[in-house]
Amino acid sequence: MAYVPDTVGELKKFNFIGASGKNIWSFFVSLSWLVLIGLFLLKLFVYQQVTVIGESMEPSYQTDQLLLVDQVNKNFKRGQVVAVYEDKEVAKTADYWTRFKTRFFLKRVIGLPGEEIQMVGDKVIIYNEEFPEGKVLDEDYVSKEVKSQEEILRYYFPRTKIQDNDYFVMGDNRLNSLDSRERGTFPDYALFGQETLRFWPLRDATLFSLPEYSYSDIDEELKAKIEYLEITQNN
Repeated sequence: MAYVPDTVGELKKFNFIGASGKNIWSFFVSLSWLVLIGLFLLKLFVYQQVTVIGESMEPSYQTDQLLLVDQVNKNFKRGQVVAVYEDKEVAKTADYWTRFKTRFFLKRVIGLPGEEIQMVGDKVIIYNEEFPEGKVLDEDYVSKEVKSQEEILRYYFPRTKIQDNDYFVMGDNRLNSLDSRERGTFPDYALFGQETLRFWPLRDATLFSLPEYSYSDIDEELKAKIEYLEITQNN
């Protein structure tokens, strides 16, 4: 048997509850649409999904990992992982649709605008206003195996000036990376964006954080190597 309210007060009470339920439901529907639209706009104009392919950033990054790259924030710092246009000329005239027709390198920013950079064996040396005599950059993300091979191969990259608005980028896997050592520095417009999130596979999901760098002095042994290599290169 249906309940029939017998007072005006009870009728008002039931009407109030019904109206509130409709308002709450309408609010959540509207909120859901706003969230979806917001996420769509973020995906369209701020974040770009990129897929890691190849070995150049191992061991930190593996093939098929998925990243979100922030294409708006152009404040690139040392240690930042960035998506770089493969073709610098294409980057000059890139528009919104270019990203779907070109390839990107995934690299790490090592040298900043206005600095000088040099490499001897497994040592990366940075020269700038703070370190005019040069300091060795300590890099935890480069594997011991790679560092060992660089020493065995006596790798040498001569002291090179980085122009204003340019960046020197390298892969973490220095033995298997096409980067600024061969391609030269990359102008700021060729850096598409910086990694903010690694989201797939889920077990590897993490927000990006800059490395905490430390710097060490150039010891006498390293100085002797540099002097010898510079003389050899000039002859």
